[in-house]
Amino acid sequence: MKSLIQLSANILLVIASLQGAITAESPNANGKTRVIVTTDGEIDDRCSMIRFLMYANEWEILGLIHSSSKYHWKGDESHEPHSWEGTDWLDRQLDAYEEIHPNLILHDPSFPTADQLRTLVHVGNVDYEGAMTNRTPGSDRIAEVLLEQNPSPVWLQAWGGSNTIARALKTIQEDFPEEMARVSEKAKIFLISHQDNTTQDYIQKEWPEVDVLLSRGDAFGAIAYGWSKFQSKELREYFKKDFMKGNILEGHGPLCAMYEAKEERFRSEGDSPSFLHVIRTGLRSEEDPTYGGWGGRFERAGDHYWKSVDKKGVEPHSILRWAVAFQNDWAARADWCVKDFDRANHPPVAVVDGSLDRKVKPGEQVTFSAKGSTDPDGDSLTHRWWQYDEADTASKVEIENASSQTEASLTVPDESGKTIHVILEVTDSGEPPLVRWQRVILTISD
Repeated sequence: MKSLIQLSANILLVIASLQGAITAESPNANGKTRVIVTTDGEIDDRCSMIRFLMYANEWEILGLIHSSSKYHWKGDESHEPHSWEGTDWLDRQLDAYEEIHPNLILHDPSFPTADQLRTLVHVGNVDYEGAMTNRTPGSDRIAEVLLEQNPSPVWLQAWGGSNTIARALKTIQEDFPEEMARVSEKAKIFLISHQDNTTQDYIQKEWPEVDVLLSRGDAFGAIAYGWSKFQSKELREYFKKDFMKGNILEGHGPLCAMYEAKEERFRSEGDSPSFLHVIRTGLRSEEDPTYGGWGGRFERAGDHYWKSVDKKGVEPHSILRWAVAFQNDWAARADWCVKDFDRANHPPVAVVDGSLDRKVKPGEQVTFSAKGSTDPDGDSLTHRWWQYDEADTASKVEIENASSQTEASLTVPDESGKTIHVILEVTDSGEPPLVRWQRVILTISD
């Protein structure tokens, strides 16, 4: 007899074939990135979830799944519980989210309701570290999403271990082996460290064509428990007591008030890079892990495997180079929880005239214009054009008139086959100041 997940998947296949509403040409009807979170409920998971919920309008959220890790598990008849927080913490956060939802939709009507999010909460494989023997409601939900005919990527975020994700993939392998190639094309796994062995022992062996991004301790650690040792004195001001009290903890509604600060300072959000990576800021980090963005920058370590580039003592840090911007952005989101549209700040819209991907010739002068950039609040804008030389392959170039909205330019070096990543950075004059970007990639032809 077919399992529940088999039956659900067959129903989805029939519905998709009848409706034909989502195709490869238009993979996602609402245009949003699709995400599933798996979490082991650690303190930094709970802190990350608060920020995540404040950005819930940015994605199509398809699952909020309780899982385990080598640090936290529920226990069963063969395993004693280990530092298990339970599952009620997420329910309490969603209750607080429900209270601020009427205010959030003043800023974007697409924020999902708390009830919509509650339907996405499932318990996955939580009994012990690496548990993946049994199917669970959480693993079945992940499998169900991956089996849908919608071909757009699904970002599977492992805030703890990857075991519930692994169980979902094993279910597909057992019940629908003919779907493995199609599922491999859409599943994108973002690991916050290896918090169990299921990625190495199962996923990468049985699903070698699934993209896996690994954020290592020197990357996510910059905003985890030991954040202060990674940060400059100037940057720490955006994580210390005055910033947190004034912008997050006090006067910004019940969800922000639940943030488990330590001595009123930033606590830890080691898991936040997994979703910061897929906030559409204009940096195009979703397109290629090597591009870099709020969630860090990665280097290829295999055909479908990338590791974060950060190592001790190496600057600039691929996450912290954006930290002032994403902390101010979070502070603005906190205002959205309690203020109406006219009294809060909203990010500018950075627009580059012309293609974002250009073929250029050695010696060519390339000009850039951002005349289409706007701000929803009518704030004045400043513009900066700069080369993201860690992400490209060309030598350092000089950008002339780098602060001009319409007259920036560069001369292409004689380096055939290499790329230049030019970043447009647009900052508004609001409070707090907010930033958005566009990345232009120049490929030098022969």
